[in-house]
Amino acid sequence: MLKRAWNSPTLMTWLSYSTKTLTLFGVLPLILKQFSSGDVVLWYLFSTIISLQAIADFGFRQTFSRVISYAYSGATDIGILSGSSSEATIESQEVNKKLLSSIVSTMKTIYVWLTAFAFVAMGIFGTWSMVKPVGGAANVHQAWWCWVIVLLVSCISFYGKIYMNFLEGLFKIALVRRIETLTSVGSIITSIIVLFIAPSLLNLVIVNQLWVMVVTIRDWYLCRKIDDGLYKEVSVKEPFNKEIFAKIWQPAWRSGISGFMSAGLTNLTGVVYAQFGSVEAVASYLLALRIINQIRDISMAPFYSKLPLYAMLRVKNDMKNLVKIITKGMFLSHMVFIIGFIIVGLFSDYLLKAIHSQTQFVSQPLWIMLGLAYFINRYGAMHMQVYLSTNHIISHIADGVSGILYVVSTLILTHYVGIYAIPIGMIIGYLGFYSWYAAIYSYRSININFWTFEKQTTLLPLLVTTVYILIVWQYHI
Repeated sequence: MLKRAWNSPTLMTWLSYSTKTLTLFGVLPLILKQFSSGDVVLWYLFSTIISLQAIADFGFRQTFSRVISYAYSGATDIGILSGSSSEATIESQEVNKKLLSSIVSTMKTIYVWLTAFAFVAMGIFGTWSMVKPVGGAANVHQAWWCWVIVLLVSCISFYGKIYMNFLEGLFKIALVRRIETLTSVGSIITSIIVLFIAPSLLNLVIVNQLWVMVVTIRDWYLCRKIDDGLYKEVSVKEPFNKEIFAKIWQPAWRSGISGFMSAGLTNLTGVVYAQFGSVEAVASYLLALRIINQIRDISMAPFYSKLPLYAMLRVKNDMKNLVKIITKGMFLSHMVFIIGFIIVGLFSDYLLKAIHSQTQFVSQPLWIMLGLAYFINRYGAMHMQVYLSTNHIISHIADGVSGILYVVSTLILTHYVGIYAIPIGMIIGYLGFYSWYAAIYSYRSININFWTFEKQTTLLPLLVTTVYILIVWQYHI
């Protein structure tokens, strides 16, 4: 039983994310208590800009992870998987080392160029976005050094994603998360020590980025050790494979557009708001955004930890087990998100007052609107991942249309409801197109109808959310 838990991707992902949440209870209270609102804004703005690297990745991360899974499962090609027919046919259960080698070689070349692009983009636009927030920092000189450190280490970490792509493609999720737990604990402990002994934004950034480097080295080391050194065997230098690139480019650019129009726009709201909002208001919003993103990340564990497995089951056309695993993962993911969302909504104000925080939390109505927006987004995103396991990418359409709806509605509503326009715009975009569009394709790909599936996954979480909102609404009225 213990061995099974130790090798469970979901449990190990939960363990890893759970240790990361210690940041909310150990590091965050100290930051809010000891840092000025200006430094709090910068701390979370660094995290927001780092997360925007997903735009520079342009969809290659998930695409490479998925096609590596295909080759590892014995596929002879990396085409589209649909029902019983498949371009990515299997001749045996053995690893297709020749195909895997071509994929890895292509991935390494592409990531060199992507890293260069990320460095230039962050150097220009990231620095520009820092000008006003840095002006509100307690120590402007140190704040700029913080940004330089974040910029350089982030680019190194960005290239290091090739190792995580490989590990995830081989479905070594449990192994990665077990070790990730140790590095997360190390990062948290050293951050707490710094905040007690020498509390400054620069010292905290140095410690945090040091552990980012450790994580990159960790992934590099694991790649060279797993499966009897398979990575070393297949990462030999090969000429750039144009045929492999052509097959990877099509799903990648679509995923890239999708990433920009979804997570990219969401994270950009914090960067944009920091340019004109008051320091206190921006600090409150970025705090709420950070917490709800943390809740989202934890809730992703039951579902997203098995993404490579979905691809493997698609290759093998094992639809019965695919539906079973997807159903369980979605239900648990929804419930974890809702429980976290409700707990924060009920107790955030009390906790911030107890630690004498210089930063206040957002209002209950704004928190509820953010929670609804993220819940709807997670619903559509999980269904999108179900369909993306076929390697037929439609997310650029879903996120493109919903992104346009989001931007237009937010710009219009800003003049009437202020900061509330952001979550309302998200809801309009996700509910207006993204979620139902993704769900339709998902149902078709696993041959199931709406009610049969959603009564097992979404009904109970939705009822719990509704009850909570009604109680809060009645209390505030």
